[in-house]
Amino acid sequence: GYNEDDQTIKFFWEVLEEFNHEERTMFLRFVWGRSRLPAVGSFKNFTINRHHSANPDSYLPVSHTCFFSLDLPQYSSKEIVRRQLLYAISHCQAIDLDHDPGEEEE
Repeated sequence: GYNEDDQTIKFFWEVLEEFNHEERTMFLRFVWGRSRLPAVGSFKNFTINRHHSANPDSYLPVSHTCFFSLDLPQYSSKEIVRRQLLYAISHCQAIDLDHDPGEEEE
């Protein structure tokens, strides 16, 4: 759906580069279910797919943690990419592979 020259992709990488450490950790948890990459891992297996919709600015990105992928609407501005991505990574986390449910919280 996207190529590296698409404006939405450029916005996405600019926003990700501007994220602080905590936001990047939340992003990884959102798209991968873990807070950090493995020691030998990298973003080389990460994919971004175009999420098709009539009004893309009103949709949140969707992650597929099993596939380390993100469905990203074709947002109209960098500010909307930032807003929608921050909302998604802050409020839409269901999988946490860093936490063992068998462990007791202190």
